[in-house]
Amino acid sequence: MNRIKRLVNTDAYPWLRDVMKGKWGAFWIIAILQIIISSSGALQAIFSKELIDRSIHSGFRQGLPFLLAFAFILVMQIVLNAFLSLRVVRLRESLNNDLQHKFMHRLYRSEWGAANRYHSGNLLTHLTSDVNSVSETITVTAPGVLALVVQFATAFGTLLFYDATLAVFAFVLGPVSVLASWFIGRRLKALQHQIQNAEGQYRSLLHESIQNLMIVKTFENEEDSLRQIRRSQDNRLYWIIRRNRFNVAADVTLGSGYRFGFFLAFIWGAYRVSNGQASFGMFTAFLQLVGQIQGPLEGLSRMLPGVFGMIASAERLVAFHRIKPEKRTAAAAPEGEAGLSIEGAAYSYVTGKPILRDVNVKIRPGELVALVGTSGEGKTTLLRLLLALMEPDAGRILLESGSGEQRTLSADTRAYFSYVPQGNTLFSGSIADNLRIGRPDATPEQMMDALEAACAKGFVERLPEGVDTRIGEHGSGLSEGQAQRIAIARALLRPAPILLLDEATSALDMDTEWKVLCNIRSLKPRRTCIAITHRLSVFDVCDEIYRLSDGRLYRQQREDALKHAESQAL
Repeated sequence: MNRIKRLVNTDAYPWLRDVMKGKWGAFWIIAILQIIISSSGALQAIFSKELIDRSIHSGFRQGLPFLLAFAFILVMQIVLNAFLSLRVVRLRESLNNDLQHKFMHRLYRSEWGAANRYHSGNLLTHLTSDVNSVSETITVTAPGVLALVVQFATAFGTLLFYDATLAVFAFVLGPVSVLASWFIGRRLKALQHQIQNAEGQYRSLLHESIQNLMIVKTFENEEDSLRQIRRSQDNRLYWIIRRNRFNVAADVTLGSGYRFGFFLAFIWGAYRVSNGQASFGMFTAFLQLVGQIQGPLEGLSRMLPGVFGMIASAERLVAFHRIKPEKRTAAAAPEGEAGLSIEGAAYSYVTGKPILRDVNVKIRPGELVALVGTSGEGKTTLLRLLLALMEPDAGRILLESGSGEQRTLSADTRAYFSYVPQGNTLFSGSIADNLRIGRPDATPEQMMDALEAACAKGFVERLPEGVDTRIGEHGSGLSEGQAQRIAIARALLRPAPILLLDEATSALDMDTEWKVLCNIRSLKPRRTCIAITHRLSVFDVCDEIYRLSDGRLYRQQREDALKHAESQAL
């Protein structure tokens, strides 16, 4: 028993029970329909026997009632199979949607650092292949197993009534097939893990290659990229072929046993007909019933490896659901202005190699602060700490209201921040769709005000459909500067008192950049703004300038910051 428990990850069962909450009724409808359809095969065998025997001995008229009964079962099976198909699709797709929704909910609610360790390709494999494997097994395979058990019981009981020797002989070969399939399933479970890992790596490579198409082309890296894709394809193909070979060997082994048993049953039935111990009708019933005994055994033998594959996929999903969730409570919506107090904050991505150490600063409500420093000094890391995407290893970061009330940063305080990250972060869809990410209930007037503050209103109004103009992935159809201004407008729409700009004006000319920052300064209520920048022109509009160097934060005079920036440029 302990060996069996080790073969099947018991942690998957509570998770599977949880995902089936509210769906057991639909599951049992499918199971009952499959049981009715499969168990009706024994009645078909009985009616066909009586039809043939009565027609031979007493004329076709005497067999007519059994012909009608036989036809009724056929029609019933057709109708029930059609209804079953509809129910299976409904439950499978509903379960698929729920599993994907649960997965995305956990992804969104997990600690950023933990979730960020998963490559997007692996996440997509979880969302598609693993989810499909689980939903298909639950909605098709599991009810099918129950139906096969009932089919076997009814067929075995019927054949036992007619011919005990043949029934026992047909049964004896079954456990051998099921036992063989158990050991096959163990191996297939391990292969399923390898295949899904290879699939995740392959999708990750394709995703990155497509996302970075411009880099591949401009660096003339096409051939090297194609070689990497081919190597990943070969690795994926290797594991798929190994599984396929194993499946073929298993099919030959199990199928040979099934067909050999059917062949012996055919000989035994023919022998009994030849010596008058069985009628022609009984012979046809023999063949049907033996098939309905060994068919379920073969079906179970073939289904077990699939169940093991599903368990492998469930294990992968369960492992993902174990990642640490963010701590969240019902947070009040931000009101009024807010500042920040950072006291002795430190952070390390690698133990013993701090990127931030003993950072101390107080930013008053409504201040516009420039954060400068060379690349890799931890500027973006500091913003991630402010957004509570990560927790400091030491020290604390406090949110301060205009009245002086303090609150430790957490996922709940994220509502106080609006953020413009580096790079192009627009989604495919309309410009209005992108703006509403900042404020879902934004009115057209509020959107236009935000666009005006971001110096984007003019070019948006000149577009064929204005804010309803559709753009492609990553803002395709807009220039980098235009996309950046849309992202700034999206952030300004969000009713948050603190604005974080991570190189958010890098694609703008100096005049536009100056105007955008001046517009931010003039917003009512005032926004506290922290802007990571390398632009000299920004310094004049800032209240304070802080430099990150060697993990520490230093306040700089405007003149010193200008001299340092000029020396770095030289």
